Amino acid sequence: MSLQLFSTLFINGLAMGVVYAMLAMGLILLIRAVGILNFAQGEMFMFGAYISAALILDFHLPFFAMIPVAMISFIIVGLIFMFTIYWPLRKASYAATTIIATMGAAIVLRELAVLIWGAMPRSMPPLMQTPEGGAAILNIGGTPLPWQFVLIIIVGAALMLLIYLLFEKLYIGKLMQAACQNSYAANLIGIPTILTIAATYSIVSILVSVGGYMVSPIFTVNNTLGTMQLQAFAGVVIGGFGNIKGAIIGSLLVGLIEVFSTINFSAYRDVSVFLVLIVVLLLRPQGLFGEKIADKA
Repeated sequence: MSLQLFSTLFINGLAMGVVYAMLAMGLILLIRAVGILNFAQGEMFMFGAYISAALILDFHLPFFAMIPVAMISFIIVGLIFMFTIYWPLRKASYAATTIIATMGAAIVLRELAVLIWGAMPRSMPPLMQTPEGGAAILNIGGTPLPWQFVLIIIVGAALMLLIYLLFEKLYIGKLMQAACQNSYAANLIGIPTILTIAATYSIVSILVSVGGYMVSPIFTVNNTLGTMQLQAFAGVVIGGFGNIKGAIIGSLLVGLIEVFSTINFSAYRDVSVFLVLIVVLLLRPQGLFGEKIADKA
């Protein structure tokens, strides 16, 4: 394998790994802060791509105006999801009720996307374009790298770092997690749990929706984009449930395995990922960085 081919595959795999990591990080944040596994995470990712496409292709908003409108839209989607799926069922006697509800929500969101935007896939322009309108290429040492993949790595890494610092290092982030996990104690000391849970859902919605927007120029925008959640689940399991660092590293590994497996087994790229997942489960069931998740109060 030539160095040029290796570099190209590595950047492509790293970029896809970052996309999976954004989905996986959102999953872990909801597990740790709210105590549920959201099976509709991929569909929120898909909605981020559709909303971005609508703002750019239908409303023709310039970039500086599209970003704040998109962020507000992402937050609204996250809050609607919270108040229609999680909040009414948060005290259900059957523990799996909310999880099952998210499965149903995933189907509803896929069909809703078709009703709103139609069944035809939509093509998004790349963030960096040539004068002719094509995808811009970054040349490093004679190796051509698509700018879109480079931007995914930069933007995704920056966003995940900010959220990691918020939840793991800052007092307000730990307060949000504690308030969500023990609402009774939080209410006793005057912390409105509804606001902390809403903030968590808003942050997760922004994270995964930005991922959908960043990846939309690479793939067509359609209601099957949410299937990328499967690779994110694999990354979470490989890294270890409940561990943000593990979920990110596991997702990066999934992206690299997926891309490099195309060299000799292009038709079995997904098989390669889940084969590695099975091996990890056999040798280390708790994942590479697994830790016990605290029970939801």
